[in-house]
Amino acid sequence: MAKDYYQILGVDKNASQEDIKKAFRTLARKYHPDMNPDNKKEAEEKFKEIGEAYEVLSDENKKRMYDQTGSADFGQGSSNFTWDNFSHFNDFEDIFSRIFGGNFGSSQGFGGFGRQEPELDLALRMTVSMEEAYHGAKKEVKYKRNAPCEACNGTGAKNGRLVTCPTCGGSGQQRVVQGQGFFKMVSVTTCRTCNGRGKVPEEPCPVCKGSGTVVVNENLTVNVPAGARDGLRIRFKGKGQSQNGYVGDLYIVLSVRPENGITRKEDDLYVSRDISFPEAALGTEIGIDIYGDKHTLQIPPGTQPGEILRIRNAGMPHMSNKGSGDLYVQVKVVVPKHLNSKQRELITQLIDESDKKRFWGH
Repeated sequence: MAKDYYQILGVDKNASQEDIKKAFRTLARKYHPDMNPDNKKEAEEKFKEIGEAYEVLSDENKKRMYDQTGSADFGQGSSNFTWDNFSHFNDFEDIFSRIFGGNFGSSQGFGGFGRQEPELDLALRMTVSMEEAYHGAKKEVKYKRNAPCEACNGTGAKNGRLVTCPTCGGSGQQRVVQGQGFFKMVSVTTCRTCNGRGKVPEEPCPVCKGSGTVVVNENLTVNVPAGARDGLRIRFKGKGQSQNGYVGDLYIVLSVRPENGITRKEDDLYVSRDISFPEAALGTEIGIDIYGDKHTLQIPPGTQPGEILRIRNAGMPHMSNKGSGDLYVQVKVVVPKHLNSKQRELITQLIDESDKKRFWGH
């Protein structure tokens, strides 16, 4: 059955071109694959269907043909739409520049629009110990990056003089239009001459050879905050790669190294401590040292093996506000493997007393 383009765009047959374009804008934003990362395949199909409907209804001649015959011919007698048939890429640029920023082009017929502004952010992983995450620390990081050339201020031009790109005329894009009968195929790519800037050096900088960047060695001090969690990203603005006048950011991604004997969940810490049977039965207090912070844990009489006791505000510091998580201590009752005669005598008396109570039901 023929597709109902009016239904796809949600407009009636008497809709104006302005209404059709408005409906297309709304649906294109909603179903663009990059806006639906969890449902990308279905979004791509829906997005293509929206493009097909707009290609027909936004053109008076194609719309008239569709209204009369109920179908659309996309070349060679075929009604199968592909992005090669689409001729409204400027509308996509207008829409998605508001969503993603920058200018848009397609180097894949249409596979998906991408920013001309290059992806210049860098990410480096840094490992810190649990103790460093607990107290906070200063760590040094060394790396290489492309930085703006100081000789030309990143322009790539001697004396900073730039002229309009002769290839793209300053648009930063190259469009190739090929006719296919009644329809046209439009390919839009980033201009290779100016790399999308729209300008080129009048005379290349002798230091960077016109690239606008030089390789530099960076040494940075990273302030690891107290309470830092595994996966925390610390941003250094303007310390990423440089290209075409754009400079990215550097992200330090922390890996907090696990430690034997201490487990972390959110900002709470978990440890275990051994006590003797008499201490569990009679109660006692023990000292616990967490990276130099000393805490006293009260063991109440009758504490059972495996029981977990809590010390409030003795865990990891909260990064976002004051205070700390809690410290949870699992009590392990240690049974001695070897007893001297006195110990045997005392335990035997305890068993005898316990047996009497059980026998008489007390």
